[in-house]
Amino acid sequence: MSRAIGVLESISIARGIEAADAMVKAAPIRLYLAKTICPGKFLAMVGGDVAAVESSISRGVEVLGEYEADAVVIPNVHESVLLALEGLTELKEFAASWALGVIETFTVVACVHAADAAVKAGGVHLLEVRPAVGLGGKSFASMIGDVSAVESAVEAGLRRVSGEGMVLSTSVIPHISREVLGSLL
Repeated sequence: MSRAIGVLESISIARGIEAADAMVKAAPIRLYLAKTICPGKFLAMVGGDVAAVESSISRGVEVLGEYEADAVVIPNVHESVLLALEGLTELKEFAASWALGVIETFTVVACVHAADAAVKAGGVHLLEVRPAVGLGGKSFASMIGDVSAVESAVEAGLRRVSGEGMVLSTSVIPHISREVLGSLL
């Protein structure tokens, strides 16, 4: 059984709640998240085997109709994406040579998709995937590692969502200071 994650973002809170309920009833999935995000959006995130997640997201999209902001199913999602979404990642060491990479997106869906591609590119530690709460509807993913690995990871994330027009900005900061990194964690 292949592990997948599905993310559905709605521009209507009421319809988002309705869609989340329909998603849970449509297939045997795990509901990771169903909550309001700003400004006036609703986010539902589910996980399980690929077929169940696809069925669940499909049902949610159907219920949302014109209220869908974005949706994605990511088969074989990297486990660090789920940890970063739940705020469970830890940085156990620090190297002065490390770079910090940030991908900022207009939607949570694009951010999760970009973060998965970035971490799968290898050589980086995903620190956080922040899903639009308190961010004016934007989201961001942050990662740390050697400069070249972070550059490659950010590029991989951009390639994954570039055609969708959902990337607001990116940054690779070589030799990130311990003070700034500490304030972000």
